This record gives sequence, C-alpha cells and structure tokens, in this order.
Amino acid sequence: MLFIDMKYIILYRKLGFSEIQPDIFQYVYGDTSIIIDSEGQKYEFLGKKYPLLCYKDFVILECIDRLLKKGYKSDSILLGGSDCDLLLKSEDGQPVKVFAAQWGKDYSTLCKTFEYSGTGIEVLYTSQLSGGLVDFISIIYTPEGTYRYGLFEREAKTDGYMFSNPLPDPDYPNGFVVKNGELLKYIGKEKDVRIPDGITRIGSGAFWNNLNLESVFIPESVTCICGDAFVYCENLKRANIPESVDQMGDDPFAGCKDISIDNRSPFFINEGGVLFDKDRRFLIHYTASLSGERYEIPETVEWIGKHSFYKCENLKCVRISKNVKFMGNNAFSDCFNIHLENESPYFAYEGGVLYNKEKTTCMHYSMGSGVKDVKLADTVRTIGRNCFWNCYMIDSIEIPKSVRQIGYNPFANCRNVHLINHSPFYDIKDGVLYNSDFTELVCCPSTAPMNGTVTIPDTVINIGRNAFTGCIGLKRLVIPGSVKYISRGAFSECSNLEDIEIPATIEDIGEWCFNKCSSLRQVAIPSNIDVKPNTFNSCGAEVIRK
Repeated sequence: MLFIDMKYIILYRKLGFSEIQPDIFQYVYGDTSIIIDSEGQKYEFLGKKYPLLCYKDFVILECIDRLLKKGYKSDSILLGGSDCDLLLKSEDGQPVKVFAAQWGKDYSTLCKTFEYSGTGIEVLYTSQLSGGLVDFISIIYTPEGTYRYGLFEREAKTDGYMFSNPLPDPDYPNGFVVKNGELLKYIGKEKDVRIPDGITRIGSGAFWNNLNLESVFIPESVTCICGDAFVYCENLKRANIPESVDQMGDDPFAGCKDISIDNRSPFFINEGGVLFDKDRRFLIHYTASLSGERYEIPETVEWIGKHSFYKCENLKCVRISKNVKFMGNNAFSDCFNIHLENESPYFAYEGGVLYNKEKTTCMHYSMGSGVKDVKLADTVRTIGRNCFWNCYMIDSIEIPKSVRQIGYNPFANCRNVHLINHSPFYDIKDGVLYNSDFTELVCCPSTAPMNGTVTIPDTVINIGRNAFTGCIGLKRLVIPGSVKYISRGAFSECSNLEDIEIPATIEDIGEWCFNKCSSLRQVAIPSNIDVKPNTFNSCGAEVIRK
C-alpha cells in the first residue's frame, strides 16, 4: 500500500495545488477543479473519484493537470475508457488516445510491446518529479509517422497539431554527454568549463561531485538548470545564470561551499548570496560561506527548497517567517550548529524537531538544539526522508506507534543512535530496523554489528536506500539469497567494510551503493547486473563478474 509519501505531497505542491484542509489539496482551473484526498488515496475530477494507488495513477493525474493548464476544456478529457487510460478530444474534434505508464522500466516495456492500431492519434506518456522539476516523455503515433513533440509542450497548439522530432545532436567536445540538447553528464577533468552553445538543458546531477570544477560558463542557449546539476562540486567558485534560463530545479548548487553566482536571468534574484525565484516566494540556495550566524527568511517566501541551506556551518539560527508553507527535504542538512525559530502557522517546532502543523510528518531535526534523546510526537505518521541525516550526536530516537511510513533512511550516518520502536509497521532485530514483515532492511546503525557483522534474515528482499550509510562498525556481510534489490547508497561511507558476498539472486544495485567504502578491495557481482555510474565512487574495489 502506498501511504502518503512526501514525494507526492511535493508533486502536488509543484503542480500548484493548495492544501485547503489537512491532507486535502485543490487546484482551480478555468472551468473546473481537481481535489486530491491524499489520506484517502484518491482524487476527484468532474464529479467522479479516481484512485491514487500506484505510480501510474500519479502519471495520469499529472497528464490531466498538464492538459488543463494548456487550455483544454475539462469536458474534452475522458477517463476510465476500456481501450486507453485517457481520451483527449482536441478543439478540432480529433480524438487522442493516451496510454500511461510509470517512468522507467514500465514505460520502456510499454514502448516495446505497444502496437499502434494504424488509425488516429495514439500516445504513450510518462512523467516524473525529479530534482524539483516535473519531466515528461511522449511518443506520438499517427498514420503519417511517429513523433516525440507536439502535444504536451508549453508551446504546442491545442488544435491543428504540428508534430515533430528532435534534431540530431551536433558533435560536442569530448567530455560532454548530450542527448536531445540536454547535458546529461560532464566527464571531463577541466577546472574551467565552458558549456557548448546549443545545449538547452543542464541535467540533474550533470556535474555531480566533480571536485576538479572551479568555474563554469553557461551559454544563452540554456533555458533550464535541473536540480542537483552541480551538487557537491565543493571547489566550484564561479557560475553564471544567463538571461535565457527560465526554469530551475532544486538547488543546483548545493554543496558548493564558496560559490559566487552571476545571475542575469529576470526569472531569478540573487540577493547577497541567497538565490530566489523572481517573486522571492521560493528560496532556492543559501551560500554556505556567508559569515552571518543568523538568517531571517523574508516574509515573501512560501517555499524553502530542498538542500537550500546544505552545509551552512556558520549559521546558528534561522527564523522561519510566517508565510512559509512548505519545505523540501534536507533543507538544513549538515548545518551542525543550527536551531530554528518558527513563526509559521504551517509548522510546529518542538524538542529540536520540525513537524508539519498537524505533527503528522517529521521533517527536520536541528543539530544545534542540544537534544540527544529524541522522542517523536505520538501523532507522527511519516518520518520524512533524510530528516536525521548525519545527526551523529543523537543517542536515541523513539518511534511512536502512530508511525506507518519511514522515508528512505532518515537515520543515515546517525552512527551512535539507539532506535526504540513502537510502530506496528516496523520491527527491530539485533539493533537493525526492518519493516514489519522483514522484507525490507531500513536502517543499520553503527551500534548494531556484532563482531563486525550483521545477520540479515532470509525474508529480506530489499536493502533500503542508505540503509547502512556510515555504519563504521560493519566489516563483513553475507547477503542472503532472498535479496533482489540493493538500493541507492546502501553501503555508502561504510569505511571499514572489507568483505561482502552478493548472491546471484540480485536484480539491481543502486548508484552510489559502495561510495567511500575505502577498505573494500574486491566485490563479486553477477554478470547480468548493470553497474551504474558512481556505484563505486571513491572506492578502489576490484569488480569481479561472476
């Protein structure tokens, strides 16, 4: 069951929905509205209720929202048909059948297996929220040919469709991995990088953790800088935002400790090292090297962005102003000295912990609060992703019985923490936190390993995201044959891990899985597994295929 997930709440917010009651969100379009009941896992459109039970349902909801905002009338969008997920009637009466799927493998499978009827317009559609931006992909089938563009883009017409395909990418200089105008990855070693003209989008994580980078020049062809584009580029000192940029994801410059940003875009404001959108409603980035110990968030701000205050070690106090309504995850992570002053009616701040106003979601723990034994409010349903990230000084966290969902390991790098669990949806065995049926390993603190190892039950299917992160007590691990998935960053920063046995049953190993596992010398991985970029970042282990 998909309980309310912060990612979907963020999606609703990104789409412009307002929370009109607890867990109830609404967006009013020209001639209609959509009401989302996130607790009841459904939404209402044109007087009918539709489920929000699987990822595909969210894709359909996002597609409806996109079409309504393009100007289509609500009665031109039909749901619940037997032969497609959504039927769109264009202004000239031409029907468009839309088939939706979850981003990733499901959409790839749909593309491979779909058979076009040969008549009319039929579309394969998917979307996702990534790095603070809602991306979509479509394939449009017509009797005249197959196309990628012409229905869902901002500039696409609602009648007299003009379909097209992307132009071939030119030959870009070595080091730039580009597809359809998007810079996916920079793999060069240059200190001063000039992004080639013609690139229109800098992808999420394109320069991730590039420690060579000291300056970057972005050309006027770029219109979008995705979230985390330059994240963890610790030596990046100079960057520009050209006049052409009108879209930006979650803090592209998080972890750039001493960066100077030359902003020329009318869509953004750089105010003394703090980057906002043009209306100063969205706080995107606070430069970590600023010397002030106190910062008062302007009263225009409604949204504090993900990672926006990352590693601001000089800050001791941040005042959350009265109009702040939402906060992205990890907003104050690695701010080791910080505590908050909250004046917003949309949050509650107690015992060093920031909650939403109903105290159903735990969003942040302040490392400068001095609270070492954290007892969460007994109303909490969700412990948000990463909300205790790197809080190594915490001695204990008590999980109340009301908790039913824990975002991907919020306790990562809480090296000395003792977890106390009262929730029926989770269980603790030998100091390790699992879900209640022991199919997912959620968190293994450094205090859990006995004699340098942990025994994982043979019921476990998934080792969760960042599950062992910072577990310096772990030296050896045998993963049972029941495990199919090792999630992103699962063993990151396990600096004393020397030996790990991975079974042949594994179907996927996430990126950054063995990041900074400096003691690991050799890993045998099944030959059918695709080793993703950065899986062994800052880890010299020899990878043996078996």
